[in-house]
Amino acid sequence: MRISTQNFYSGSGARLSDLQAKVGQTMQQIASGSKLQTPSQDPTAAVRALEVTQSMAVRDQFGKNRESLRSNLSLADSTLSSMLDNLAGIHEQVIAAGNSTRTSDDLASIAIMLKGQQQQMLGLANSTDGGGNYLFAGQQSSTQPFQSDANGVSYQGDDRAQLVQVETGREMAIREGGRALFPKDGSDKDLFALLGQTIAQLQDSSLSPAQRADSLKALGQSIESTQSALSNRQTSTGIRLGELDRLDDLSGARLLQSTQELTELQDVDYNQVLSDLSRQQLSLQAAQKSFQMVSSLSLFNYLG
Repeated sequence: MRISTQNFYSGSGARLSDLQAKVGQTMQQIASGSKLQTPSQDPTAAVRALEVTQSMAVRDQFGKNRESLRSNLSLADSTLSSMLDNLAGIHEQVIAAGNSTRTSDDLASIAIMLKGQQQQMLGLANSTDGGGNYLFAGQQSSTQPFQSDANGVSYQGDDRAQLVQVETGREMAIREGGRALFPKDGSDKDLFALLGQTIAQLQDSSLSPAQRADSLKALGQSIESTQSALSNRQTSTGIRLGELDRLDDLSGARLLQSTQELTELQDVDYNQVLSDLSRQQLSLQAAQKSFQMVSSLSLFNYLG
């Protein structure tokens, strides 16, 4: 009989401890707002919550990458617009220079205008983003891509695009090379070289209009090819900006879905958990009362 008494106390004590633990656990859930206090409470839900959380962190990084890319592309788009405007101004001066009635002084003034526009175009081609990285240097973003010396302007960047991941399985160029923006003609001269050649001839008052005609014609053709290259790059930039907007919408929908799933996995349903707490407390009170009543029986006192 003594063994039976011991078994009663042992079993009752374990039962009370279990009920008290459940009440404590439920109260922790209410206080924290999370129903997963430890992974052991629901291993499957805990693993899935971790997966969803990690997925959301990756998606958040994709979002930051898109914002950085959008900033760079918007800046590149604006810069390309300025380059096209500059190119239009150069074209106007070339047309003016082709007028055979222009005096030497007129041509000298046009040369000064073209020199200023050449420098402006060079500055635009060497534009940087907020971090000091060159927009049109490819992966050599810390190297000034278009460098000028006594021999003219040379390209020192590379032609490889610098990519960032903006979504699962999707990378986009945040920076591209600038060499293709200034195509070379059959004589291996680009806009900068032809501008330099034309400026020198306009400053030479000994030359006749016919002697300048070939340079002006070559420069005019270079303006057309450069305009096409700049417009194509701007179109590509606009397409990528549009895709970023669509990816933002898609990511937002997926993030909402993940947030809802994580809420279902982790967050407490207060109506349910308060009901559980009330039921658990009643069970605990009943077990405590039963234990006290049975413990006080004289038979158990006697047997003890």
